Amino acid sequence: MSYLIAEIGFNHEGDVGLARKMIEKAADAGANAVKFQTFRASDIALPTSPHYESIECGQMDLAIHTELAMTASDNGLDFLSTPFSPWAVELLEEVGVRAYKVASMDGTNRHLLGYIARTSKPIYLSTGMATLSEIADTLEYLKNEDSGPVTLLHCLSLYPPKAEHLNLSIIGLLKQVFKVPVGYSDHYPGTKACLAAATMGADILEVHFTLDSSKEGGDHFHSVEPDQLKQLISDIALFDTMRGQECEIFNRPDRQYAKDYRRGLYAARMLAAGETLKEEDFLLCRPTSELSPDDVDRLKGKSLDRDVAEYEAFDKTTLSFADYSRKI
Repeated sequence: MSYLIAEIGFNHEGDVGLARKMIEKAADAGANAVKFQTFRASDIALPTSPHYESIECGQMDLAIHTELAMTASDNGLDFLSTPFSPWAVELLEEVGVRAYKVASMDGTNRHLLGYIARTSKPIYLSTGMATLSEIADTLEYLKNEDSGPVTLLHCLSLYPPKAEHLNLSIIGLLKQVFKVPVGYSDHYPGTKACLAAATMGADILEVHFTLDSSKEGGDHFHSVEPDQLKQLISDIALFDTMRGQECEIFNRPDRQYAKDYRRGLYAARMLAAGETLKEEDFLLCRPTSELSPDDVDRLKGKSLDRDVAEYEAFDKTTLSFADYSRKI
């Protein structure tokens, strides 16, 4: 089953109590990890930018990170974060994150990528806005820097994207081209895109998470609520069960019913010895019998050796003609 990251981001809006509650709800829903964003607002935008104040409230210091990491651990979740500067990487190293998420905006930012690579921890690299050549260049750079293993995340840097822009087939393309694990980072409302991505082989799913998607600001409007997250995880598990394994073609559970469900060969009426069999003398119905529908053409025009009762199964004693094709 896909590894599922509940992306809290800065939907907590600086409320540590709310952030803790979100972690607990993500755990209850069945997520594998929670992810935050580690930044100072000036790491992302100029103070004169219109969204500077809206992200400033999401800043967290080392103490808050440590508290939330412990909450995640207590609830059986991995604690992850997206660093937006070398300062953030240093802070997260003190916290002890298991892996780093790289935002799409930094997919070609070698200055930051170098700091992350030197931790040797796994990297989840979002590919929003990136061309194949840019992705290839970043992977080559990380390899040369001896980074930890990289998982690509197919992503659309649109909030939200339209369904026709998702192109989830790119998940398979990235796997084929780059020979690394590939997941999907979602900005599409609801859970349908994530479920579709899971069916198309996404190794990791990152879905924005909130306690109230109607709330103003942040990423709330395209985030899933706890019940939706729980249902998504349940649906993915069900799909994985349905997908099964190719080798099961040799051990199919319905094979035992072949004799009951396939057709046998029966007399449509009372037939007397010596009668010549015609098409209308045969009933082809369940269950199987010694002879099958495949024998009809071989039997037509042949004479009966004995009487055959209505609805009696034809067998090899019915005619002297004994070269039957039926093998049960």
